[in-house]
Order: sequence, then C-alpha cells, then structure tokens
Amino acid sequence: MLNLKNALPSLSIAQLSALMLFTALKLVLLWQVPLTGDEAYFIVWGQQLASGYYDHPPAVGWILGLMSLLSEDLVWYRSFAFATSLVVAYLLYQWLCLFAEVERDKAFWVAMIFWVSPVSLMFVLTANDTVLVFFAALGFYWFSRALKEVSTLFAVLAGLTLGMAFLSKYFAVFLLLGLLFYVLYFTLRKPSDHPLVNWRLMTLMIALVVLFVAQNLWFNYQHCWNNILFNFFSRTQDSSLGWNYPLSYLLMLVLMLSPLGLYYLYRQRSELRRLPVLPWYSSLPLLLVLLLVSLSNQVGLHWPLISVVWLYAAYAVLNERQQIRLFWFNALLSILAAITLLFLLANAMDFLKGTAKLRAPLYLEPQALCQQLPPDTLFTLGYSSQATLSQHCRRTDLHVFASTSKFGREDDKRINFADFAGRQMRILLVKSSDLQLVTPYFQNYRLKPLRKVAGQTYMLFIGEDFNYRLYREKILEPVYRNYYLPPEWLPQGHCGFKEKYQLGN
Repeated sequence: MLNLKNALPSLSIAQLSALMLFTALKLVLLWQVPLTGDEAYFIVWGQQLASGYYDHPPAVGWILGLMSLLSEDLVWYRSFAFATSLVVAYLLYQWLCLFAEVERDKAFWVAMIFWVSPVSLMFVLTANDTVLVFFAALGFYWFSRALKEVSTLFAVLAGLTLGMAFLSKYFAVFLLLGLLFYVLYFTLRKPSDHPLVNWRLMTLMIALVVLFVAQNLWFNYQHCWNNILFNFFSRTQDSSLGWNYPLSYLLMLVLMLSPLGLYYLYRQRSELRRLPVLPWYSSLPLLLVLLLVSLSNQVGLHWPLISVVWLYAAYAVLNERQQIRLFWFNALLSILAAITLLFLLANAMDFLKGTAKLRAPLYLEPQALCQQLPPDTLFTLGYSSQATLSQHCRRTDLHVFASTSKFGREDDKRINFADFAGRQMRILLVKSSDLQLVTPYFQNYRLKPLRKVAGQTYMLFIGEDFNYRLYREKILEPVYRNYYLPPEWLPQGHCGFKEKYQLGN
C-alpha cells in the first residue's frame, strides 16, 4: 500500500508546492472549463439508460447515470475523471512495487511523474475515453495479480473490469489481445512458469469478458449494427493518405510521454530489460494500429490514452536525479498549459473567429439563451448544441434537425419526424447561412431574433407546414444508406430507424 506518511517527506518544499499548484489548477479547470458538447452528449445518455447507444458501447452512459442519482452537477460528473487520474497514479505505484520489484521511492516518483504530466491534466472531462482508462487500468492491475498470485478473486475482478473496458470503447480490444499474446507467448516459451491452474484462471477471465462482448453484439444486432457501422465504416469514409498524419501522431506521443522522459529512457535503454514486459504487450498493439490508422486519418489526442498511461511504468528505470528532473519538467509544462488554457477561456471571445465565435455563447453563456427559448419542442442543427442546451436548460424536448453527420446520432431514437408532418416546428439558427438548410422543408416561415448573448444574435426559425415527405427523401434516406444499412454479410436483425420511417423497402 502507498504510505503517504513515509512518501511525502521525500518531497522538498518546492516540489510539494509544485505538486499542490498543479493539483489546484486541475481542480480549477474542473470548475472553469465549460460543458463540452461531447460531455453533454454522454450525460444525456446517462439520463436515458439503455443497453447501448449509437456511437459507442454504453459504459460511460451507465457510469454517468449512476452518478446522476446523487447529483447532476457538472463538477460532480467530472470528479470521475479526476479520480481516474488518481487511480492510475496509485496503480502505477502498486504495480511497480508488487510486480516489477522496484524500490518504493522510485515507484513513488513514477506515480508523481504521471500525476503532474500533461496526460494527467487531460483527465478533467468525463467521456468514454476516461471510463475506458479507468476500467482498463484496473483490469490490467487485477490481471497481473491473478497471474502472479493464482487468485480466483482477482481473475473475476480482472474479467469484470476488462469487460467493462470493452463496453467503454472498442480500443479495449487491443489491450485484451495484448494480454492474451503475453500469456500465450510465455506459456509456450516457459510452460513450467504457468501451471494448469493459471489456464483455468485465464479461461475464467476470458469467459467473463466474452459475456460483455456478447451483450454488445446482441445490442448491435437489435439496433442496425450501430456501433460497428460507426466505428468501422462511417468513420473511415473520408480517409486520405497524408504524411502529416503519422508525423503529428508520433509528435503527439512524444509530448504525451514527455520528450525529456524519452531522452532519459534512451540513455537508460539497457535498463529497460529489467522491467516486466507486460506493459509493452498491453500498450504496443493499439499504438501500432493507430500508427497504421494515421497513414490515412487524423488520430485524436485521446485515442492512445489507454496505452500511454502504462508506458509511464518505464520511468522506473531512471535514476533518482533523472526522475526528479522529469517531475519538474512535467509539472512546469502542465502548469504552463493549465494557466494558458484558463487565460484563453477567460478571453475566449477575443481569440475565437468565424463559426467558432458564433457558436461560443452556446457553451460560455448558455443560461442567457435558455431563458429565451420557447417552451415547446425545439430543434438545433447539431448534436453538440442540442445536448449542451438539453443539459443546461434541463430539457428533454430538444432534438436535432436536418443533420446528415455521422456523429452524435443518438437523438434519432428519440424523435419521429413523421409525427411533425404538416405541423409547425421551431429551430434555433446560429448563423444566417443556416437558413438555407431548413427553408426547403416548410411551406412558409418567419424569423424571431433573440436577445444578444455574448455579442451574438441567434434566430428562432418558426416553420409552418413541415414537408415530411421531402425531408424523408433528402435527409432520412441518405442517413439510412450511410449510417444504418449494414453490409449483407452481417446477420440482419431489428433496425428501429429503418422500421420507423419504412426505409429500404
């Protein structure tokens, strides 16, 4: 166990001050960063619990739904992200002490190096990647203990948490494959090191994970194969080769792992063989796959998180002087990043340009907008604004109109446009060019300007006699073909979108 009483005195006053300043800034960000569209989208999931959702498996919705039983405060939701970074730091320390037999002081410095890193600073927003890292880190740790201690309890815990990692995001598959490759390789290489009881534990863990996989496959079968289509088909439609994508991906990894840290690891590379190889097996499969993905797609900053956090274990091979220097490097870099971000947030309207500036009031001053919205069913033109206003305005009757995006289509399940045929509809317009997107679907309309919010004037579009037949042809049919029509080789189950609008017949 981590003994803070013995560990903290090893920090100088300056080091302790840097640690406290970083932690304080991280807490300030929890309060000050406006609710993002993706956060709001996942919170809406949690308010309407289901066995799965359009974009991703359901774990983040389940976690946020559970948290909402106590409070719906944004800081409370974000406390899960803060707790996740604490859990990762603690598990790094515990794993290095128990399995790598690293000295406690060195393991403690690794935990501190991670805690003050820019990667740790990212754990401010609670999203599906946050939940993925939480369950994956616990699953990795309990998997290690199950093998080392031949423990049925830890095997069960590993199976359950790794299963929940799979239900957080499909990237967990590469972690699961890495753990399986590790066991297969070392069992074939040194069978005496892995007695039969370990295979029984492996079978138990695999069986538990398979239950979670089966749950997700059943959901997909009953819901147009939404997760599969979104993650493996829709997201790759706009792929294009470009040398800048892999370069930016590699640069991103260097920044996440710390350029100074990587330099020190290069100097201490001969010492790396003293560490257990399990973190490499669990991390490298996803990193290599993302490298291939980067040949044709931009890799998101959050995509490699599940792999990067355990690679911090490599810093246990550094000597104490290097570890302390790396602590300072990460702390100063993160503190500078946090202060810069807070400055930009305080002066956002001065820095934003174009469409971003027009949309900013939706996130920076949403309450001023909520007060002006009509009490009837209202539509926006994107999932981000719809989810954000739903959360801030505490409304469930906000929906998305005329969106042909592959992102954020969960609202498709909660609205039936056929019910609005020939009726009046109200739509929030952010910019004047939005008008041409909505006018074709109404016989006539009128515009009602809202009071300025943060210097921006939004318009309330009130359309009469909604032309559902045209909307079905121009919006719903292309959406069905692009995002709800699975390939023929997949078993054909239920598809609510298809059945609701009688498409594809």
